Amino acid sequence: MISLQVEDVHAGYDEAMILYGVDMEANGDDGVVTIIGPNGAGKSTLLKAIMGFIVPEKGRVSYNGEDITHLRPEERVRRGIAYVPQLENVFGALTVEENLKMGGYTLNSSLLKERTDVIYQQFPKIEERAQQQASTLSGGERQMLAMARALMTDPDFLLLDEPSAALSPNMADQVFEKISDIRDQGKGIVIVEQDAKRSLEISEQGYVLMDGENAFCGSATDILEDDKIREAYLGNNCAV
Repeated sequence: MISLQVEDVHAGYDEAMILYGVDMEANGDDGVVTIIGPNGAGKSTLLKAIMGFIVPEKGRVSYNGEDITHLRPEERVRRGIAYVPQLENVFGALTVEENLKMGGYTLNSSLLKERTDVIYQQFPKIEERAQQQASTLSGGERQMLAMARALMTDPDFLLLDEPSAALSPNMADQVFEKISDIRDQGKGIVIVEQDAKRSLEISEQGYVLMDGENAFCGSATDILEDDKIREAYLGNNCAV
């Protein structure tokens, strides 16, 4: 079973600490894990620490039992982890096809062609726009491209930072449908999402962060049905 573990992670930016001993576990069999909490709780920082863009001051990140705390992001990609940031998640000056090639930079030419064909089957609208510059795509199409590019290496785990941010309700629906499709393909997914309720509805597990610490963890159903958590985190306070 593929596993991703965060143990007692303290991390931040320069001298500003954001995370104070956060724990998290996600297994491939769990499908989707959603992380929620108010603005400034450290949700996006946690994803960056998992991906290696931030090195924890203390604690450990492990993947399939291997300590990857100090591995560079590209080494984590080679081990099967992919990340889609909220902002600047496509190369606007490049075509859709060129973006996919950038996502598969670790692949040889034969495998790159094979993975591109697979991605086009999974994202037919992306194939229709293969020769368009990414900057000409709608917000929803860019988000689809960002996920498609991350899937080029056929990762076991996908980290998504607010995938529905700034999208219309219709495009957000399409993004969540695609995330569910990716989950059904056997991928593990960790989401930080502004629409916490919607994300929890397609999740198996959830974590609530508060002030850089674990405030609650449990099944997504338990979180959705807990009156105190719902009142505190599933309203406007969670739209971050």
